[in-house]
Amino acid sequence: MACTSSSHKPSFSEFERKTFTVSYDAFINHRGPDTKATVAFAIYESLEERGFWTFLDDQELQPGDSIEPAIQNAIYSSSVQIAIFSPGYAESPWCLNELVDMLKTKALFIPVFCDVKPSDLRFPHKGAYAHAIAEHEGKGRFSKKMLQQWKGALRSSSLVSGYELSKFNDNVEELRTKITLAVQERVGKKGFPRYVEVAKHHIDLNADAEASTSRSAEVYKKSSLLRRDSHPVGIHSKVEDMLRFLQDPQVPVIAVVGMGGSGKTFLLQNVYSAFKSRFDNSIWLSISKSYAVKNLQHDIAFRIGLKSKVVDGAISQETAAELIHDRLQGKKTLIVLDDLWNLSVEDNLLYKLGLPTDKNCKVVVTTRNKEVARNSNARIYEMENLSDEDSWKLFCVHAFPGHEEYRAPTHLEEVGREIVKQCGNLPLAIKTTAASLAKASQLRKWESKRRQLERAVIPIGEHDPVMDILKLSYDSLPLHLKPCFAYLSFFPEDAEIDPEYLVYIWIGEGFVPAGEEQWDTALDWLDQLDQLCLLQLWEDRHRHHLQEYGRLKKYCKIHDLLHDLAIQISRENKCVFSLEEASTHTTGASGWCRILLAKKDRNANALSYCRPAYLRTLSMSENWNIKTIPENLFTAMRGLRVLDSSGTKILTLPASVGKMVLLKVLNLRDTKVYKVPECVRYLKSLLFLAMPFDLKYIPVWISELKSLHHLECECVHAMPKGISDMASLRTLRSAALKLSIEKDELMRLEDLAKMTQIQELRLCLKDEMELERMEEGILAQLIKMRRLRIRNMMMRATGYASTQLSEKMRTMRDLESLQLERFLVPGWICDLANLRELELTDCKCIYYPELQRMPNLVRLALYGNEWCKELPKAFGKSGGFPRLRFLIISSLPKLREFPKLEEGSMACLEEVRLLFCRNLKKVGEGLERLKRLKVFDYSGSGTDEVREALKEGGEYRYKIEAINSGVSIYTGI
Repeated sequence: MACTSSSHKPSFSEFERKTFTVSYDAFINHRGPDTKATVAFAIYESLEERGFWTFLDDQELQPGDSIEPAIQNAIYSSSVQIAIFSPGYAESPWCLNELVDMLKTKALFIPVFCDVKPSDLRFPHKGAYAHAIAEHEGKGRFSKKMLQQWKGALRSSSLVSGYELSKFNDNVEELRTKITLAVQERVGKKGFPRYVEVAKHHIDLNADAEASTSRSAEVYKKSSLLRRDSHPVGIHSKVEDMLRFLQDPQVPVIAVVGMGGSGKTFLLQNVYSAFKSRFDNSIWLSISKSYAVKNLQHDIAFRIGLKSKVVDGAISQETAAELIHDRLQGKKTLIVLDDLWNLSVEDNLLYKLGLPTDKNCKVVVTTRNKEVARNSNARIYEMENLSDEDSWKLFCVHAFPGHEEYRAPTHLEEVGREIVKQCGNLPLAIKTTAASLAKASQLRKWESKRRQLERAVIPIGEHDPVMDILKLSYDSLPLHLKPCFAYLSFFPEDAEIDPEYLVYIWIGEGFVPAGEEQWDTALDWLDQLDQLCLLQLWEDRHRHHLQEYGRLKKYCKIHDLLHDLAIQISRENKCVFSLEEASTHTTGASGWCRILLAKKDRNANALSYCRPAYLRTLSMSENWNIKTIPENLFTAMRGLRVLDSSGTKILTLPASVGKMVLLKVLNLRDTKVYKVPECVRYLKSLLFLAMPFDLKYIPVWISELKSLHHLECECVHAMPKGISDMASLRTLRSAALKLSIEKDELMRLEDLAKMTQIQELRLCLKDEMELERMEEGILAQLIKMRRLRIRNMMMRATGYASTQLSEKMRTMRDLESLQLERFLVPGWICDLANLRELELTDCKCIYYPELQRMPNLVRLALYGNEWCKELPKAFGKSGGFPRLRFLIISSLPKLREFPKLEEGSMACLEEVRLLFCRNLKKVGEGLERLKRLKVFDYSGSGTDEVREALKEGGEYRYKIEAINSGVSIYTGI
């Protein structure tokens, strides 16, 4: 087993170890692009499934978490440290910094070597990491002390007995099994999670476990399973029923049967999250109406760690089924097949997938078809509709969102209850119908809706009345929203949709009237569809890039029944076809087809036989195993507005793309395109261009795209000078731009003044002249800016640059998000009335300005200030921070106390995180007044007395819980 040699490493004092509350069992250190989707995630899943709480960056970081404190807390609290060394590992300062911290602990250290050898670490200046180390030294960004620490950590890691993937013949499954056993030997065999939060009720999943678990541990361990539904109704008893089925050894297959919109998937999401840790393997598969066995085998093989030939589909289905069966045989396995539409006895799907039929394998199917349940020899669990009272509660939540306790006005209650009955007590029908009445207070409108429902719910043969109810919601839409809703058929079922991308498609298709307010109009329409429950908008953490953690990003999703409705409407208007349908309806498709969905595993030549002249949108599939697209493919598609090739394996685009002069949206995210194709320069109407994440270079001719609004090239640091001449550019989503002072062909700071429409920008200022020019107010001319990040990398004799932003920047009245690094904090920043998010990093100041005056601030993050001893007392004044929901204060070592909170201060606050402020001697009075508080994180902060007062039974904890017993309180070292 891997072990540490701790004699050479500094360690925590016994006092620090005793006062620290252990949070994680294991920490996984890795470089995401190399091993995230393979080795790292395989180890993470194996440990989590066996009950070990494991930290793997985006699997554990939550919205509002600051990255460094959250990661440091995870490292210092873990009993086992796992470092995965890969060829690109040393390129990441994050990985190296984490490694240094990991080796300071007394935890078990397990090195894993993937395509590198221990000798590469022993001599970092000679081996596989020589180039990366030389680059770090050459850039001059890191101190000599830090570089020495990195090299020392690599050498120390090479001396520890670990695991080399090559010695397991690249078998990830065997590797992760070995590591899991090593963790189990160190930590001890874990029980299963004791509690799961469902509809605010606790269900005991381990009745035989010791009952002495402290309440603080319970709060810390419980997981919220209802992220996207803030008003769950009638779910608790159903979850308990399903858990009893899963515990019955005589029931291998369970079928949850119910009408569309009855909540089958929502129920199983809760059950799956609650119960999966009891199985060696747990796999969720969303089944499309026309599923492919090969694709399902691919997903299963990937999740259970089979070799790449299975995952890549290089063998027959029969052979793949045998390999899957052999891997799962005798292991406790949970498989969920969500939304299975058709299944005959002859299909024998479970056999074709290779699933064992023994008592260890549990298969749960959700379906609308009882025949599917019978043909799979399943125990049928019929999804009961909501009770009348639960249905009425759900209706009131959506029909009266502004009313106290969601109560109906007296004059509307009777007709409202009749409407609920007409909805058949089905959650989806209730929500959409209620939302369509939310702004109607007149009785006659409610009576009209009741009469419409009476006509709609009369079943005719096998006709589904629920679709008619949903169709009523569509029919009542304003004319301008109808094509916007129908266009949701463009996206795959169950897709998480980027709202920004959706809006660009709407604009590209011509749905939104042209003009200066076009973008804001489209966003308003998106909100209207959300309010009507025809799609679902929510905010979640940005999942893809480490520097974005803690930031909030919007996503949207559409229920599968509403997705079916969007497709039905599009078909009725003869504007959408799949590739297969279009190829069999040549005449009709060539005249009618507006959207072509090429989603199945096809080669590009299949498209060449079907090129509708009136096509406006072409969506290709990530399942396409192609690298080149035929040159003649786009010759007949001169009217194309949207081309989405994201996720495919294409290397470039054919020259014929350049002839599609009306193209508005070109999405090449997650493709293999390594440079901007030359043909793109002829797309003069292009509004949206998204390039792959790894693209490093933008050509000079990009400035010829004068209509471009959105340019996405996440890893590009330098832009050609002509970019500033793109008068329409709104979003420049790149790495922090390093502006040139020497090369005339690259963009300079003064060039920014010409970008009058820009709304999103990231800058890195590293030269004295740039700083002086910025002080003159060049940025102040960008009056439409909404999201701005500025990093000041200029070092002066006194330390960090002491530059203060020009007061002229107050002209940025629309600014919503501002991130500043290494600047003085100006007092006028409080006058940015529309600012929703403010992040200040290494901004050295003794006193912060009175930020509590900012009326719309939602998130405030203060990082790394070594000077500040106290926050303004005005922070706690009544009426201060009226909309603040997230407050993060991290690494302020001299901060002595948190301000006293008066009644009415920070009234909307949900999360307070005081991290690594070790000199805090007083939490501050008034925390008990925060009635909406959900999280209070005090990790790494405060004196012994303060931490004691926040522990179970402590003075501060008692005050907080007296008002809000559900708040989660974390106290660390």
